[in-house]
Amino acid sequence: MFRRSRRDAGLTGALEAFLPQTADMLRQVLADCQREFAYDSLRLRKKLLAELADLLVDFAEDLHAGLGLWRAYERYNTEIFGTPLPLTERSCPGQMKGIHIDRVRHLLWMLYPQVEPGLILSPTHQDMERAADAMQRFLSDAFRSLPRESGAKAFIQSANRWGWDVKRKLVWLGTESYMLRLLHTAYLKRHNRGTSDIACTDDFVCQEWTRWSGLGALDLLAGMLDISEDERRDLRSWYERHASFYRIVAVSDDTVDAVNVVCDRPYRIRMNMPEHPFRVGQMVFGSLVPWCGEWYWSGLQQKWDDADAMDVDGIRDTMKRQNSHVLCRFWPDYHAKVLDMAADIHERMMAFYGRDLIIYPDGLSMAADWQKEMRHNWESRPHEAIEETIRRHGLKNRRPDMTIPKDLLDSKGGIAVYINPDEGKEIMDGFNAIVEGLRHKGRDLTHDQMCAIRGFIESDAVSPRFVHRVVAEYGDESIKDAYLLGEDAPAYWLEYLLRRHKGHYYRKRYPSVSVV
Repeated sequence: MFRRSRRDAGLTGALEAFLPQTADMLRQVLADCQREFAYDSLRLRKKLLAELADLLVDFAEDLHAGLGLWRAYERYNTEIFGTPLPLTERSCPGQMKGIHIDRVRHLLWMLYPQVEPGLILSPTHQDMERAADAMQRFLSDAFRSLPRESGAKAFIQSANRWGWDVKRKLVWLGTESYMLRLLHTAYLKRHNRGTSDIACTDDFVCQEWTRWSGLGALDLLAGMLDISEDERRDLRSWYERHASFYRIVAVSDDTVDAVNVVCDRPYRIRMNMPEHPFRVGQMVFGSLVPWCGEWYWSGLQQKWDDADAMDVDGIRDTMKRQNSHVLCRFWPDYHAKVLDMAADIHERMMAFYGRDLIIYPDGLSMAADWQKEMRHNWESRPHEAIEETIRRHGLKNRRPDMTIPKDLLDSKGGIAVYINPDEGKEIMDGFNAIVEGLRHKGRDLTHDQMCAIRGFIESDAVSPRFVHRVVAEYGDESIKDAYLLGEDAPAYWLEYLLRRHKGHYYRKRYPSVSVV
């Protein structure tokens, strides 16, 4: 696998010839080292040992040849947290040269939970320290006399003139690099259900954040490439792909002119296919990303030959209901309406509840409160507006229906609702267990309480703002304990956990509100 991935990507340099054998030797060093471990938690099976050895050799190649991936990661960490190796730092940054022990320790702290999903690992775990020492000594010795001409480095440093040049590097980084390839594999297993690997991989490399300080493949590649600041902004904006329906209005060998039918915005799309499949009059659904003043297709496209036969008004209304946040990316007027509506909704919720954090004993209590709120808001509207809404949406009961999932209605473990001005209502079920754990103030937490706290921190649906609101109410000592961070953890530890587990909240976001 190690040799094949390099060969398939065309990455052949003088250094590559030595890497497979080095990985084989490192695997044996790892096997010998883990026989001396004090605990079983980091002892890996033979297959996983081989995986970890390959990743470590790729990491050493990066530092030895200067690919720039680890350098970009450390630079981002320094900008965000003030240190290149959050929670594992020991030496002054200026003292770290090449395959330094601190770098190997941090890498192992990040990789062991990827190789063994679900593992919660202290940054000072004694067996990890033992492994880091053995790995650093072996890799430093093994690479000392090796050439520095790396095919991977030549590939990364090749020209970035066209969007497809950059996209090839992005796909390689997201699917083959030592930082991201295990995360990509796990992402495909979770999300690729009846869809194409191409579409799923495009989602991963363009929009997914990762446990590497919340950074995604886009961020890391932007930090590696020798490009201008404008180009770097372009690249990091690719998580906001313009996914929409496009009418093809002009075609040449090199470009396609299209109009976004949702917002009537024109796009010139650069092509790199001698006989591309796009024709005037087609309707195409796809995603576009910018590069150097032009647009490029990203992922897969669906085509219909007769655009005039498509119900454009129906398309626009459907996208407003189902993909409102996507429309905000490329339709400024609609974005402004969404922001106004979101602000109005938040103001009305705060006026009704009088506070931003409400704790319910069960789902039925929450539903009853929500019904009161909805009735209050509905009846406070002008009569003409009510009648127009009833007519427009065909409301049979002359008022909107409220739908709450049955499992939430049946919940009896406590529900927290946070009224977030940016996100609307955020809901956390099973809140009693979280509060019980937080009230222990980091002492004698049960396994279930630790799991509840980690679930709160790692939930995609819980924003950093929600976490900070709960911390202000109940304290953060038990969160620190749940992640095995000691009392002397640096001041930025909570911010690090939030970025690591909620990286999508640190990108530009749009309210979950539809304006139809």
